[in-house]
Parts: sequence; structure tokens; C-alpha cells
Amino acid sequence: MAVSGEGIHLTDEFNEALSALRGGENVLITGNAGTGKSTLLRLYLDERGTDDVIVTAPTGVAALNVGGFTIHRAFGFRPGYLPDDLKPGGKWRPSASVNKVLSAINVLVVDEISMVRADLFDMMDIALRSIRRSEEPFGGVQLILVGDLLQLAPVVTDGERELFSTVWESPYYFSAKASERLRLTEINLTTVWRQSDETFIEILNEVREGSVGEGAREILNSYVDPDFVPPQDWVTLASRNRRVDAINKQRLEALPAEKFVSVAVYTGDADAKSFNGSEELTYARGARVMTLINDYAGRFVNGSFGEIVEASADEIVVSLDNGEQVALGKHTWEIGRPQVADGKVSSAMVGTVTQFPVNLAWAITIHKSQGQTIPKLFIDLSGGTSQDGQFYVAVSRAVSLENLRLSAPIEARHIRASNQLVRRLRRSSSATVETKRFLAMSVDGVDFSVSQHVALVHAVVVDGGEIVANFGSWINPAADLGDFGVAHSIPAGGLALAPALGDFWPLLLRQAEGAVVIGHNLAMLERAVRHQEKGMALNLGVGYDTAELNFSPDGSTPAQQATSIAEALLSNRLSISRGQVVPPADREREGAVFLPTWAPRTNMMLDARKATESDIAWAALFGGSLVPTDRNEVQECIELMGAWGTSRGMWTTEMRDELLERAKVVLPGGYDAPPVVVKSDQSYALLYEGARVAFTGRKNLLGAPADDERLAEICASRGLVYKKSVSKTRTDVLVAGDPASMSRKAQNAREFGTPIITQEEFERWYADSDRAAGPAPAAGDSAVVPETVIEAESPAPADDAVRKSVSADLIRDAADVLNPGTRVAFRGSTYVFGQLIPQGEELQKFCSEIGLEFKQAITKTRSDVLVTDDPEAEDGKGLLARRYGKPMVTSKNFTAWAEAQVEARTSQHVSPDPEPQPQAAQVVEEASQLPSEERVPEPAVTEDQTRRDYDFHAEPYAVTGTAAPEGTPLLAGTVPNNGAPAKQQQRRSKAAQWALRFVAIVGILTVLFVLAAISNAPVALLAIVMLLWMAVALAAAITGIVAAAKAVSSRGKDAPPHRQR
Repeated sequence: MAVSGEGIHLTDEFNEALSALRGGENVLITGNAGTGKSTLLRLYLDERGTDDVIVTAPTGVAALNVGGFTIHRAFGFRPGYLPDDLKPGGKWRPSASVNKVLSAINVLVVDEISMVRADLFDMMDIALRSIRRSEEPFGGVQLILVGDLLQLAPVVTDGERELFSTVWESPYYFSAKASERLRLTEINLTTVWRQSDETFIEILNEVREGSVGEGAREILNSYVDPDFVPPQDWVTLASRNRRVDAINKQRLEALPAEKFVSVAVYTGDADAKSFNGSEELTYARGARVMTLINDYAGRFVNGSFGEIVEASADEIVVSLDNGEQVALGKHTWEIGRPQVADGKVSSAMVGTVTQFPVNLAWAITIHKSQGQTIPKLFIDLSGGTSQDGQFYVAVSRAVSLENLRLSAPIEARHIRASNQLVRRLRRSSSATVETKRFLAMSVDGVDFSVSQHVALVHAVVVDGGEIVANFGSWINPAADLGDFGVAHSIPAGGLALAPALGDFWPLLLRQAEGAVVIGHNLAMLERAVRHQEKGMALNLGVGYDTAELNFSPDGSTPAQQATSIAEALLSNRLSISRGQVVPPADREREGAVFLPTWAPRTNMMLDARKATESDIAWAALFGGSLVPTDRNEVQECIELMGAWGTSRGMWTTEMRDELLERAKVVLPGGYDAPPVVVKSDQSYALLYEGARVAFTGRKNLLGAPADDERLAEICASRGLVYKKSVSKTRTDVLVAGDPASMSRKAQNAREFGTPIITQEEFERWYADSDRAAGPAPAAGDSAVVPETVIEAESPAPADDAVRKSVSADLIRDAADVLNPGTRVAFRGSTYVFGQLIPQGEELQKFCSEIGLEFKQAITKTRSDVLVTDDPEAEDGKGLLARRYGKPMVTSKNFTAWAEAQVEARTSQHVSPDPEPQPQAAQVVEEASQLPSEERVPEPAVTEDQTRRDYDFHAEPYAVTGTAAPEGTPLLAGTVPNNGAPAKQQQRRSKAAQWALRFVAIVGILTVLFVLAAISNAPVALLAIVMLLWMAVALAAAITGIVAAAKAVSSRGKDAPPHRQR
């Protein structure tokens, strides 16, 4: 490998890139973090010279890091400009200096290209073509774009999102109109220089692409230590400025030294945005700092870390981590704008900023860390991650796993990557695809801006030049339907029997197996997985979104759009040469489909070669041409839809009879179905004076839109109390536009046993109650009326005691019925170690960790046990369990059994080494701390107590103990304090061994002293024996005191220290 004059190793990739750059090609230099992108650029510019070069970046911090200018300053753009503002008659009025510079340059460098928006990229193209009077892309200037596209993404506000789904296909630079005409040579650097550990490099590759496997996640989570206090030479990264400021302030205030304050001084056209320092810097001896400039003497660079060892108002002395000690006075940054002088592009000073060239650096933001190398790194995840690539930027700053710590276990929501970019990068490195099978698909659904939920999917499979499958399904979006429901005329309860996205997906993957996917609106699907089916892997191989092919399918529905894509493939209007096919699918995992009678009829044709008997049964119930042969499969479909409807509060006689009739047509025979849910108007009993009422899914209320203020007024006018959310103890009634809604409020209401009434019932009660609401129930009376009554198929027992007897006969001890693989459904709230485990993903994950399989509903053949807080409950799950004779375990009994399981599993991993083992406790931030992209539109809980219930590892319920040396601990990182007895026993055993040793030594010395005295030994010998005796006694005393202190200390600690690997 050749070495440059600067000692840089010239890999084949570097030589290839330099050749393209020297040839004047437009080049994109990309690659993983730490692959030397900036080094390559510096090497080329040093070789070429910079007289006709301008270096730019999208942000001030990035521009300062490369010694360049922001794009806006270089081009004279103002905030808010759009491409039309640069056209004749627009707002853009470039100064003479800007005109001169852009006319003189021959090379334009854009660093951190991942953050450059499509509109800004188009503006740069228009400006250069206009000023240089050239129709060539970017006026004929050579473009050098630098950056990892999978690091920080362009910033787009909620108000701008529509702009980047209409005018531009995405916010990224490659979606700009200018990119269509730009010939760009892509150089992908792959040799990682920052890290040398192959395991760590592979983990980073997975994080970069947003698809971290269980092995990589377990390794990362083995470095979780929520109680870790970073030593002085460690740096904490956090996603939020507020969190970073709080950490730095806390650490600074803890220093006993005198505090000093330095305020930045500005002159000319300069302000706080002109430099990357602190407008007001508070510092003291002992403060951890990061330098913001390069030292001309070469002692440090921008981004070096150190500690202030001397401080005064005018000077600080910093001991750098590299061993150097430097005295720093206040530095003056010259704020410039580009100009041309003597034919050379240079910087003209327009202002200055004077301040110490350091920032406090116990903590810095992930955004500001981009480009930095941090030898000892602690990542604080308490603020979550709010952007694609943000966690990747953070973890890739580390040099090694040994010097990396995390505040909480890694979850799928932390590891975000743009699927569009991942597809683009994977396709560029993939071989020519060898397949004649393609899946054309389109999705539609609910869009709340901050979250999206798929409600309709359609797919068409083309194989060997013909259509072999054409099918789709409505999906329960686990959210209110909003405008989507209005647009599609979805009736109340219209999706009560629809599968969740995760229930439909296995069937789709089997049909897609071996195909390259071409999808319309894939971005919605990819975003929906974060909210609707958290943690679900799409497993769609590497395909294309129609936008990436510049193809707009015909039609307005997913079925029409998928058909249009398929027709384009058949007519060769779409030609696919690269990509990766959908991998082999799981044939054991069952799928589901649903096409309601209220919706327009669409095709239901499956490829028989890929379908299972279950797939065929589902499709046949909704018009499929394939005929099932197994009545049990058809029966299971009926039972599962009945269970879904029952659990969602909408399972009517009409629904039941229709499904039974369809089944008899598909495959004649006798079929059974769960009893129907009979709804009665409970509003008059539930809406008493002072009742606390929440609302969900309302379109209009009482004939007009209703925001929080109007809802509060409506409730107050009838003596009710309006609540913004549903909590276990502070909400009495939920009013739902759709009683089968699966919004977060509705899910919480069902879990907490909060009655749900319809909006129509509320409005009818409101009209009849022009007076105040009735009095509240008397103390001791139940204010909660059962939400539903289940209509049994056979006459109900006349005596309530009979029903109780049936329930009692089914109650079992958890230890007798819960075995590895047992399929368990839950009714009511589930607590383990005093912490609520919410129904859904959290409970599913916990069940998996203790060897159970979580089931959403009770069915005859797909569930084994019901865990219930009320065995005599008359709601759906309880009655279905009694009907099918399913064993029931009380919630209290399950809690005790589950805690014992966790303790037993953890104790198996207690190391025989008496030294403390690592603790990996999970800290899940409260919903209010989540970034807006992660929030569901209707927060589940806002009251303090209930929010603590949902914060699965919140402070009041923290439990600690000894974690397993391998793998992720139970409870997603939190384990009970079961390790303590084992460790105490180890300490007692060790103490006993030392005590025996001391007793033996003291006994021997005593015997020697007596023998010496009897034999008239010299006084000197007697004195020596006496001194030895006293020394041993003193050592025993000291050891006892230390042991006692350790015991007290260990009882007071929340967690043992993290194991060093």
C-alpha cells in the first residue's frame, strides 16, 4: 500500500477517487464513519491548490470544521428562499462579491452532503447557471460532494413535509431536479480507520443501515449501565441541547474552584450563529473542555479534549488528553464571506467574534459530534433519538467497545435509518439481479404527520411475464381513522375484524418470496412500522420505490396503483436490473387478510405455489379462487376474527352470521363462532356529575369541530370534567367516535377497564340532559358499568353461582399450566416487580423473555391460557375462556410466578466470582421526553402517577441485581434484586474463611508464646511472638471494619459497577 508524503495510506479506493477528482469529474465521496472522507478531500485540495475552489457546508458548525463557508453565505441566500425566488423577478439579489466569487470558481466542495436539502441543491444549481450564464448543471463547475448519506438527515419541519412529497420526492439532495441531469461518480470508501475491532465495525455497519440483529444488539446492550457516572476523561453524547446543558451545568457546579464567566464580543456582521463557541462561557479549574480551533503549532486540533488546570478572567491553561499543556487566551474568529481578489477566491472579513476557543465538554450534542473521534464515550439515551442516522453518528464516534457505555438498552426506535438511502446504497453495490419475479405493491393509511399507520395494502406478483397473484387487505391501523376514514366511508367498527399489519405480513412475504419489490408509498410503510408494529422487520429485500424510478402509477387506490406498476413491468416500461430479492419466508407463521363488504371489491388471487393451507382459507373467505381442504383452518379464521372483534368491542350478530355463511360456501360443513357482543346504552348511568370524561376519534362533536377548549366547555356545561387522556385512576369514561377504535386512548381504556361509550350515545345524553349531570354514585357503589354483555349461544346459567363455579373450576396455579411455549392471553393490567407491563409490544417481549408466547386474543386453537384480573368478568376474553374451557390464572398468581421465573433465570447466571457483576437496567424515558416523530398523536397518559406506571423502568420501581454475563437481561435490561442473596452468601463465606484463618494463626502464636515462656526463652523472642500476636489481632480488626463498611455500602447501592470487558 502506497503512502503519501503526509504519511496517509493510499488504498485502492483513495487512488480511484483521486483519479476521478484529477480528471475533473463530479464526484460523491461517501462511506461509513471513520473511513477517511475528510482526509481524502484534504489530500486532493493540498495537491491541487484552492485558488479557484470554494468549500461549503449546510451548517455553520460543519463549515467551521472544514474551514469553509455556509452555503447560504457563499451564495447570498436568505432563510426561507425557494428555487422560484432565484428565477427572474424573484427575491434573490446576489451582491457583487457573490457574483464575482461564483463566476471565478472552478470547483465547488459541499461537505456533509447528507444534510443538504433538495430545494437548497436546486437553488445552488440555478444560482451558478444564472451567474455563469451556462446551461450545464451547476454552470459547469466541478462538484465534489462529501458525506455519509446514512448520517444526519436534512432538517424538515412539519409544515414543510408536504413540500417534499409533492414538489420533491424526498428532502435529500438526490431528489433535486438538478440531480436528474447531473453525472456523478460515486466513490464509496470502505476501509475503516477509526475502529480496528472487527466485531465493532460489523455492529456499526448494521446500525448504519438500521437493521441491527439480536447478536449485535446483545453486544451493545452488554455495555448498558444506567448508573454509570462518566469519569472526568469521558464524554457524554445526548440528542438534546437541553440535556447537554443540564449535564455540563451540574458537573461545573460540583467543582469547588472559583467560577468565571466570559461573554463573547461581536463586531461587524457577526452574531452567535457565526461561530461554534459559547455566547456565555462559565468555566473553572477542573472543567472538562473541547477545543474549537486548530493550533498553528500542531499541539491540538479542533475537537481535542482536555481539562482546565488553571483559570483566570483572561487566560486558561488546559491539560490536553494527549499530554500537552497549553495556555489559551481569548481567540478572535474572523467572520468572512467569499470574495475574489487578484483572480483568487478568498475570504473577506465582515465581522469578528472574540471568546475563549473552548466549550464545556462533559457532554456535547450528537449533532455537534459529527466528524469527531471520542476515545471514551457515554451515550445518554434519555432524550431518545429524533432523526434518521442519529444513533449511528453517536456510536460511531467511539473508538472501541471497551470504552463505550450506554444509559439504556438499545431498542428498535433508537436505530433509525432512511430505508430509501439504504436501498440506494445496497443497490449500488449489488450484482445484476437474476429473477423474473416482481412484487408490485401500494399502501395507504392514516397520516398524523408525527406518525403514520397503514390501513390498506394491495400487491400484484408478476412472474415469468404473467400475473400470478393479485391480492390485498384492509389493516387495523391501531389508531383513529381521522380523514382517511371519512375519505373511504369506513363505518364505525368497519375495521374491527381486520388483521393488524403484523398479522397480514407473513402471508404477503410468502407471496413475495424470490421477488424484487417495486412499491408505491413505501415511505409510509417504513415509517408506520415505527408506530404501528414497532420492531417488525419488513424483510422486503432491496427493491425500489416508484419515486426512485421516476414512475407515477395510475389510479388513486392501492389496488389501481399496484396494477399500474405490474402492467408497466409486463410492458417493459419498467426495467429492473439491480436489487435483492425477498428472502425465503417462514411457512409456519400464520397470516390473515380482510376485505369487508362495505369496501369496493378488489381481487383476491394467491400464487398457489407459495400459499399455505391457512393462507388459502383466509383468501377463500374473501373471494379467493383457491379452495381450502382443511375445515379446521377455516374454523380458525372465524375464531380469530371473532376474538379480534370481541377484544375491540365490536362483534355483532350480523358480522358473525356473515362469516359463518361465507365459510359454508367456501367449504361446506358445520362451523362455530364466538358469541356476539351486545352493546347497550350506558351513558345515562356513567355520565354522572363530576364524571371524568376523555374523547377519542371525534370528527365533529355536537355539529362542530371540538378542540380541547371546546371539549372542556361542553363537559363543564353538564357537570362533567374533561380529561385529555385515559389513565387507570383518573378517567371514568371514554367517548369514542368508533367504539372499535384501537387508538392509544381506547387501548388504555380496555386495559384499565374504563367504560367506552359511542359519540352518538354521548350526544343523545347531552341533548336529553339540558340540566346538570346526575349525582355521583354513593360511596361504596360501583361507578363503573360493564361495557359490554356477551350473548351466549346457549341459555346462560340461571344461577350466578353456577357461572362462578365454572370459573372456579378453570382457575389453575400458574406453575401447573405455564410451561415453555405456552400461548397466553391477558385481561387487565399486568404488574411484575411493581411495574406495569403494557399490553402489546412490552408484554409480548416480556413473555418471550420468560419462555411464553403472547397472544392478543382467546381462540379455540391458538391460545392455551388466560391471565385475568377478574375470572368472573363478563367481557369477551373471560367468556371465551370459559366457553372453550381454557385454564385461567389470576393476575396476582401470574405476577408471583413471573417474578420467580425472572429470579430463577437470573440466578443461573450469577458468577462464582464474588466480585460484583454488571448490571444492565433499562431506562425508558417518559412519553413527554420522546421526540415528536416517536409520539403517537394521542398521548396515552399525562397524569404523573399513571405516567410512572407506563415508564417501565421509572425511578420509583427500579430494581437491580446481577445480570447475566451473556445476552440481554430479562425485562429488556432490568432484573430483580435476586442476585443479592447469592452475593451476600459469597461475602459471608469469604468472611468466614478469613475468620478461621485468623483464629488459627492467633492460636498458633498463643501456643508458641506459652511454650517459649515455659522453656525460659530469651525476652527478645517472647517480645517478637507478642508483637506478631498483636499484629495479627490488629489485622483481623481492620479486616472486620472494612467488611462491615462494604456490607453497608453494598446494601445502599442501586446497582453493581459495570463489568470491564
